[in-house]
Amino acid sequence: MRILLIVVLLAVLLYYLSRRFFMKSPVAAVARPMQQHNLQRVDSDTRLIGRAGKNTMLTVGIGFVLFFVILLLGFKIKILWIALPLSLYLIGQLFVYSNHLKAIRKYGIYYDPLLADVLVYNNAGESIQFNLLRDIQGVTEVKSVQANKGTLFGYYKLRTTKGELVIPYLIEQHNAPINRQFFEALNQHYRIEVETRLFPII
Repeated sequence: MRILLIVVLLAVLLYYLSRRFFMKSPVAAVARPMQQHNLQRVDSDTRLIGRAGKNTMLTVGIGFVLFFVILLLGFKIKILWIALPLSLYLIGQLFVYSNHLKAIRKYGIYYDPLLADVLVYNNAGESIQFNLLRDIQGVTEVKSVQANKGTLFGYYKLRTTKGELVIPYLIEQHNAPINRQFFEALNQHYRIEVETRLFPII
C-alpha cells in the first residue's frame, strides 16, 4: 500500500511538472529590432527544447524512483544509501533545464553574418549592440560533466565591452544556418576557456 501511494504521488508530481514546462511557449516575447543591415535571429528550436524537456523529465523520473527506493529499502539494505547522491543529481537536472529555459526566454539575439554585428534584446525591452569580432573581451564555455539521456547542458558566457551575454547550448544545437555561422565565428576568432560543472546553472 505504501509503495502504491508513493507511485501515485510521483505520477502526480511528474504530471504537474510536465504541464509547467510543456504548456508554455519556450521562446521569449522580446521586441523585434527594426531592419538593420542583415540581422537574423539566433534562436533555439521548439522541437529541440521539447526533446530536451522530455529527456530531462525522464532523467528526473528515474531520480525520483531511485530516491523512493532508497527511502523504502535503505534501512534494511544500508549500501543503497550510496546511491542517494546519484538520485539527487538526476532530480537536480530539472532545475538546470528550468534555468536554461529561463535564459532562452530572456534574450532575443540577432546576428549580421556580413558585418558580424550582434544586437541583443531582453524581455524588459533593453538592448545592447556589439561586434562579434571586435568587442568581445573573453569567452567561457561552461558545460555539464556528462549528457543525460542525450541532452548535454551548458552555455557560453561572452564578456563584451557593452556587457555580459549568456547563450545556452540549446541555442547552439539548433541547426539553422544563422546559428552555425554565429558559433563558427565565435569559435574561430576566440580562445574559449572551458569549465566543467556538476550543475551548469546560469
